[in-house]
Amino acid sequence: MKQATARFGDGRSIIWLASYPKSGNTWLRSLLTAYCYPDDEFDINALIGQQDPFDRQLLDDHAGISSAEMSDRELIPYQAQLHRHLAQHAQPPYFIKTHSACRVSHDGTHLFPAEASAGAIYIVRDPVDVVPSLAHHEGRDFDWTIARMADAEAGLDIWPNKGGLMVPQFMSSWSVNAQSWLDQNQIPVHLLRYEDLHGDTERHFADVLRFCAIEIDQSRLLAAVERCRIDRLQSDETKSGFNERPSSERPFFRGGRIGDGHKKLSKEQKIEVREQHASAIEELGYRV
Repeated sequence: MKQATARFGDGRSIIWLASYPKSGNTWLRSLLTAYCYPDDEFDINALIGQQDPFDRQLLDDHAGISSAEMSDRELIPYQAQLHRHLAQHAQPPYFIKTHSACRVSHDGTHLFPAEASAGAIYIVRDPVDVVPSLAHHEGRDFDWTIARMADAEAGLDIWPNKGGLMVPQFMSSWSVNAQSWLDQNQIPVHLLRYEDLHGDTERHFADVLRFCAIEIDQSRLLAAVERCRIDRLQSDETKSGFNERPSSERPFFRGGRIGDGHKKLSKEQKIEVREQHASAIEELGYRV
């Protein structure tokens, strides 16, 4: 797949850091934080790319609505309006993490409007390896997780009373999530495979910086890569805690191993994952 370049200017300042959960988004945010702020002490609880635009109170105050009384589709035009407002006032590149699929409202409004978006980095990971990582994160077994990854209606921060501090993010299934970003042509997208970042972090992180029009300083790059080794992030979490940790009993950073799911899932479970996501798996170069 040919890689694009972010298009900044005219209110387009946002770079969306998009992914299905447990695909390396937080690791990339760590690398960006260490690189962009080399003179600051690295703080795992102050990473670039916070999900502030999905804060319910921020949306309600900006749009003058009560989001808890509205459906997710009804909220998209108001969220898009907020995204445009934030982009107009942000210093580029303005990184925002999301696990949402790239969605459109009934009236054709894009949740991630092109006029606010310089680009998106889509981080993808072998879905067989996502299974044990997501299962650990959610405190569930592999079968539940496999079904969750195939659920076209799956989302985050969805509560029966429509409450919660964050508005819902509808991530859909693993394959729909990926294809919704990679198949759209409104926003330039840089595809980043977790396996590639893991195998040659320096090279593929440099590609991310180029996409974002961030000047590359080799010594800063090497320092960021060294600072954000997974074992060091694990140590940070142990010492300081992590505000994105799913539970006090389950750490966020497990190890980030390649092939973990291929070792731990049964033959039948791996076949199920492959059958559910065959088209996207093949397109992204994973084992079918």
